[in-house]
Amino acid sequence: MKKRICSKPHNSRNSGFTLVELLVSMTLTAIFATAVIAIMPSATRIFMQIQDAGRAQVVADMVVDALREECADSYIDDYASVRIINASDSAEGDKDFLKIFENNPLQFDNSGNVLVVRKSSGYCEAIYTGMTISSSNYLSVHNDDRNNGTLREENGISSRAVYRFFTGGIPSDETLRGYVHYGYYMCGKEPKPVTTSGGVKTVNCIFPASRYDYTNPFTTDAYNGYTVKLLFSDLKYTVPSYFTEDNDYTRRPASVMVTVNVYKSGYAGQSADSLLYTRTALLVFAEDTTK
Repeated sequence: MKKRICSKPHNSRNSGFTLVELLVSMTLTAIFATAVIAIMPSATRIFMQIQDAGRAQVVADMVVDALREECADSYIDDYASVRIINASDSAEGDKDFLKIFENNPLQFDNSGNVLVVRKSSGYCEAIYTGMTISSSNYLSVHNDDRNNGTLREENGISSRAVYRFFTGGIPSDETLRGYVHYGYYMCGKEPKPVTTSGGVKTVNCIFPASRYDYTNPFTTDAYNGYTVKLLFSDLKYTVPSYFTEDNDYTRRPASVMVTVNVYKSGYAGQSADSLLYTRTALLVFAEDTTK
């Protein structure tokens, strides 16, 4: 018996790719790869911008929370217990806005980069970001301590915060512009005559005559490499219920608006194109408990 030999029918699916199909496939793959490569820089840039904005928001929130605590811990006893000053920055830190008080102790600005808040009957605090804690500021506090014999040290560390910012008289990173600084001053009182229906009375105005100390609420690392600029505005007043008149004598600071701008660059490079995030918040002061 002869065996019948049968061959399987030809199946085109098992014959592989044709040259045309291979060329089409390679062309489509090249087009797709080119598109992905072209999109990647834009996608990476957008991701980095979103990441920067998120970190900048954390910095802004941190600053606002700290300022709210400072303002809530204020000492409000008259119309001038809080003031806004618009001062230029300088290499000597707060020299410019201290000069403003010397030249015009009664100056009140509608908006500015320095917020001055009374913290007790004898001390006030200035909050700002545009000025350094400079060597002259450091020496002013240090010399006053030495002259009055009030410099106290434990294990070689002084009790005042400003000395921690300097090593051998050289400022550390915490003293740079673009960081939030609190400056504390022993302040005198300048009387401001105010005519009311009950006669002429006086309002005690802040006059920071002597540097006392400086602190920085955040370490350098807390800024994530960013810098900050503060702008204060819209200072509002209220009249306590125990007063029947509404004037400079009876009004008390109630709240102020702060705008926190966070920049990607260092202080010298701060500009519109390096602005990452802006937050505006309301800061509320303590109520007046004096009569």
